[in-house]
Amino acid sequence: MLTTLRITGFAVVDQVEVRFGPGLNVLTGETGAGKSLLVGALHLVLGGRMSADLLREGADEASVEALFELPADHPALARLEAAGVPARDGAGDGVAELLVRRVVSRAGRGRVFVNGTLCTVAILEGAMRGVVDVTGQHEHVSLLDTGTHLDLVDAFAGAAAPGGLRARYREAFEALSALVREERALANDEGERARRADYLSFQLEELDGVDPSPGEDARLDQERKVLAGAARLAEAARGAEALAYGDEGSASERIGQALRALQEASALDPRLEQILSLLRSAAAEVEEAGRSLTRYAGALGGDPDRLAEVDDRIAALRGIVRKHGGSLEAALSRREAMKSELAGLTGAEGRRAQVAGAVAVAAGEAAGLAAELGRERRRAAQAFRRAVAEELEGLAMSRCRVEVAFPAPAGCVEAGGHRLAAAGAETAEILIAPNPGEPARPLGRVASGGELSRVLLAVKRALSRADPVLSYVFDEVDAGIGGAVAEAVGRVLAEVARDRQVICVTHLPQVAAFADLHARVEKRVLSGRTTTGVVPLPAEADRRAEVARMLAGQTVTASALEHAAALMSAAREPGKRADGRPARAAARAPRSKGEAARA
Repeated sequence: MLTTLRITGFAVVDQVEVRFGPGLNVLTGETGAGKSLLVGALHLVLGGRMSADLLREGADEASVEALFELPADHPALARLEAAGVPARDGAGDGVAELLVRRVVSRAGRGRVFVNGTLCTVAILEGAMRGVVDVTGQHEHVSLLDTGTHLDLVDAFAGAAAPGGLRARYREAFEALSALVREERALANDEGERARRADYLSFQLEELDGVDPSPGEDARLDQERKVLAGAARLAEAARGAEALAYGDEGSASERIGQALRALQEASALDPRLEQILSLLRSAAAEVEEAGRSLTRYAGALGGDPDRLAEVDDRIAALRGIVRKHGGSLEAALSRREAMKSELAGLTGAEGRRAQVAGAVAVAAGEAAGLAAELGRERRRAAQAFRRAVAEELEGLAMSRCRVEVAFPAPAGCVEAGGHRLAAAGAETAEILIAPNPGEPARPLGRVASGGELSRVLLAVKRALSRADPVLSYVFDEVDAGIGGAVAEAVGRVLAEVARDRQVICVTHLPQVAAFADLHARVEKRVLSGRTTTGVVPLPAEADRRAEVARMLAGQTVTASALEHAAALMSAAREPGKRADGRPARAAARAPRSKGEAARA
């Protein structure tokens, strides 16, 4: 709910702070005192337009601040956080405080702050929908948004509960939508799949024709080096063999001489035996190296045909490497990927038939749930129409007719002979015919402001259990009425206020008598300048005096005070309405942080 509204430098307001509470909050005062100005300021913190023309003369900037207490799981907080705006400051006992501030300077630059974080007007407006309904500013009357009507009907029918009929339908619809998308993709891509399959087959034919193996390019490069340098390699091998073993004075011959010299000496000193052992090993290894060099040089005869064959193979491998990833490993990996894709494409026809069968089954299931949901909605619409008609009768609008139309929704999915949308086979729109003989029209086309306010009041009373809006603001609810009808309006407002906060700007003492919290808006002249102030009336005597002033004018008489006391006393009687019918009780829901904690 809204707990505090602070306005600075706004039109005739220098600085004013208004505190609101749960239940019915009433603002009264003389015509022109600035009551509707407060409603206009509230409109701004809900995302309405703000211009420099609203600044008070001489003020450099105007600001409007509003403090709300919202349930910690309220969608407005989630929408703000999704936009990157921290919105759960002060959360405790399941309640979060939300501080919104709008500022506009003389230069026309405006700023928006939510819990101290700068954000845009668009983010604020989107987030605050569903928090407050203001009848004087149609942008924020959610009932005028036909997009909310189906949700309200479903809530009235009890179908919107978690795990309820609507949730089960939504799950079935989402499954159907996924299958329909896949079916369409398979059908639309048939030609593309054929072209893709031809391309993949051609590419694989080329790769399979070369049929490379992992690491083959490196092995061939090494073989080519050997074939190209065969003569140099053979010459080097023969030269090394001569030095090591073949020529006179070779390493092998000198090692043999060393062995013979040490054999005689070892007879004198046994310690030379270890060295002799090393020389014998060296002689054997040199001899083996010499033989290996001889064999190596003999095998390097050079093979021009093999060299040409290796060159051709290297060229083929380099060709597929250039086309398929830049390396032989990438080309091999791509070949496997293309084989898998081609297998998937060739199996698409089978999948298409499989999906078509699944679509038919899913469409039947979703259509069955949609039909059941439609029947529940139409039953709820009849009960809703009767409930609103009963409320309108007590508001002097007994001839007003309320209807709920169920037009076909937009954005339908067609499957299995059914046309279904995300919310079902229909949408909903609440229509009003204020006068007999007139066709029912959308709520937003009801001409009279006071008439619209009473219609909305009746609708909101009927939807009091289903409407998620936390606070209602009525600025013109008493236009053109009086007497018993005014008392009925006040009693209905009080009944609505049992479930949520209601803020009402009124000229009617019969309405003001029902206030849970009452404040008077008045103009004052200070230092030669007119300013608007708000005077809270917490005491019973102060409230009675204000109601008496509304009855009698500026001169409050004893009879006016007696009449005011009688009105306030009658307002406390919960058992009767002004038309004599019993008033329906409604359980008061926790609205303040303290009440929420106790609940």
